[in-house]
Amino acid sequence: MPLISPEYAGQLLQELTKGCPVPAAPANMARYAFQTSDHVLIGDVAVRGYKHKNKWRLDERDIRKAGEQLASLAIDIDDLVDARPLPTDRGHTWRLQIMSWFDQVAYEDQTTNGCHCEGRQPCDRTRPNQHGLGCGATWEQVEARYGQRSIASTRPLPLLTWSGAIWMIPRAYAALLDRAEQITAQFAEKAARCSRCGAQGDIWEWRSSSTAGYTTLCPSCTSAAARRYKGHLRGRQYKSLPKNSRPDAFLCVLCPSPRQAMYWDHCHEHGFVRGPVCASCNTYEGGGYQFINRPGAVQHLLQCDGCRRERTIPPRHHPDVVLRTFVLDPHGSCTQPPRYPWGAVEGDGSVRFRLHCWHHTSPYRWEQVVPASHVRLFVSEFVDKALVAETDAPDQDDA
Repeated sequence: MPLISPEYAGQLLQELTKGCPVPAAPANMARYAFQTSDHVLIGDVAVRGYKHKNKWRLDERDIRKAGEQLASLAIDIDDLVDARPLPTDRGHTWRLQIMSWFDQVAYEDQTTNGCHCEGRQPCDRTRPNQHGLGCGATWEQVEARYGQRSIASTRPLPLLTWSGAIWMIPRAYAALLDRAEQITAQFAEKAARCSRCGAQGDIWEWRSSSTAGYTTLCPSCTSAAARRYKGHLRGRQYKSLPKNSRPDAFLCVLCPSPRQAMYWDHCHEHGFVRGPVCASCNTYEGGGYQFINRPGAVQHLLQCDGCRRERTIPPRHHPDVVLRTFVLDPHGSCTQPPRYPWGAVEGDGSVRFRLHCWHHTSPYRWEQVVPASHVRLFVSEFVDKALVAETDAPDQDDA
């Protein structure tokens, strides 16, 4: 089987569809593209992904078949159909996706520049302007923001036409996207079935990443395939673990329902093993943002003896710790607190927050820095409270 990388597959697909009426946009053919299915859609052709040596690969023959079929699609630019959402559309149909792009651009323009319409302020962005978009949005803004976005590995924006009353799209292309949606739904339904017992469940709860790709296991089958971790590696350095040590023999220590682990999570500052985690939890912890708000997350971080000794947790979690104590300044005289503050740890240990005020149009973005001395104090107090709570809590094994 001639397996190729997603990058080469994208280049090959663009070569095969060069000059094709339907612009190819093979951007999503790796990692998360296979989270809800074992396949990705290129037009209306399903291409399976293979995980080889912990990297995603695709069969070159499948890519060639998909590219040739997409290139052969006959498009009549004069045979158009309504591109607006249908009354029966639910979830993430291609029609709803395109209209959501339009609305987001209109919302961002209105937020930045104010409402351009007469009468009630601001408008609800449902009345189309001369460009067929809401409020003061322009087609140039749509292209700049979403011009490279893809649906079924194709770019729909170049094929859209504003008739002066409604958005329209070539009938053949609309039919292709409809077929792609049906195929996607079929594969998603299959991916939501337990690979052992066949039970149908929640794909986001049951499906997890493994060394061979994504697998779907119900809680019962997961518990039969892996066992609970009881902390036997506490105090061990990650680099001291043997290569054949298998985290997938255990359940993820962070997931509320049984899910097979994939990695030995460890503290990168001190090197101590914290426990087995699934790929999703490993990514979540590595990103830092709002991880400590998860049940059991702080206790998990403090499985590192170095963090316990120094009364700290990894710096990427410090912004969320600060937000539990520190009160951020509002925007000028605005009485509303900033929404969705995002903090970044600076080189000196301070935290720089990027803030937004959604109650004003301009200016509505500013920054605030919490000094490193304050951050250290907040973090040490936070850890001390967590350790006290841990001491007072009953032992789970005895409960």
